[in-house]
Amino acid sequence: MLTKEDFKKLKKEAKHEIALIEREAQHLQQKSESSLHEKDNLWTVEEIGELIQKRNERKYSSWTIELCTIIEELLNQLYQQTHQKKFNSIQLMKIPAYRSLSNIEILQAELKNQYLSLKSGEENVEKELAQVFQLRNKLIHSNFSYVSIVRANRNAKKEFEFILDTVKKYRKCLKYNQPE
Repeated sequence: MLTKEDFKKLKKEAKHEIALIEREAQHLQQKSESSLHEKDNLWTVEEIGELIQKRNERKYSSWTIELCTIIEELLNQLYQQTHQKKFNSIQLMKIPAYRSLSNIEILQAELKNQYLSLKSGEENVEKELAQVFQLRNKLIHSNFSYVSIVRANRNAKKEFEFILDTVKKYRKCLKYNQPE
């Protein structure tokens, strides 16, 4: 049985894990390109720029997957404590309403039926989270090419900021509903 204390603890753990990734991202953005150039004069400024861009995109790829994993693990743990059993998407996909849904959408639907909801006025964040998971799936299916998920009028940094902000907002909007 999921208690309010268990809910708060799991939500706090996810908050700390997300904060670690956010700090790493901030640190990456603060790094100076010049230090690499000073150490090794074999590279031109353009080559160093390309190298750094590729590295940043690899980092954004891994952080995107990690952020999605944190939310998925949070919902999985909440599901296990609520239902006292492991999440089995194969079994749940036998339910007609769940056949076309992803695992994250099934978890959200199952948890909404029990103890969880989103704070009022924040229902849109669920759609944004679904978008993030679609981006993650596209990233995986495109051999972790971050460029493949960057949408029009954005760059890799802006896309990652959207993903990070959405995950933070979703975690923050989760609300425990007292059982009746």
